[in-house]
Amino acid sequence: MKRTCHRYNAGVEILLTLGLGIGLASVAGVRAFLPLALSALFAAIGVFDLPASGIAVNEWALFGGLAGLSILEIVLDKIRAVERVFNWVMVPVRAASGALVFGLASAAGFAVDAAPYLIAGAVIAGAVAVFKVVLRPSARDASSGVSTSFLSLIEDAVGLVGGLIGIFVPLLPAALVAFLLFFYARIRKRRGRKFGGLRILGD
Repeated sequence: MKRTCHRYNAGVEILLTLGLGIGLASVAGVRAFLPLALSALFAAIGVFDLPASGIAVNEWALFGGLAGLSILEIVLDKIRAVERVFNWVMVPVRAASGALVFGLASAAGFAVDAAPYLIAGAVIAGAVAVFKVVLRPSARDASSGVSTSFLSLIEDAVGLVGGLIGIFVPLLPAALVAFLLFFYARIRKRRGRKFGGLRILGD
């Protein structure tokens, strides 16, 4: 009986870890530094402890640095001249962030045993980052009827809300990110129908 309970608890813990990791990695694919900054903030106020890395790190200093990078990322994403190139450049950075937050969500931290979690986090965040760039209308495309600055603000909200609740509610941040990508896909589909109709009329 004890063995059954132990297996049950271990299974629940694994599912919880996967849910938290998937949610946080998804958010990292949208905003690389926000989930890391919020994780550092939660560690600084004592909600949880960061995995031991052998390097003494002040949580408040870590939070300050990551918060600064978060603000820089948010600002650069709203500059029309660089936003698309910037988001392509950020794909590997967001993939690395996804690996880190998945490692934080796992009990293994950043040890050798955490390799599957790190790889999974990198794949999830990298895929989200690529889909975000491909699906989001560019600054040169005004046909969507929605400005890229407004879309960037939505991404800020998804990154902030997802990072806040991702520590406590598994998978819900992934649902927010999925809805964001679905929204972008709908915009592209509507735009494609519009231009398709114009081409037919032009012929």
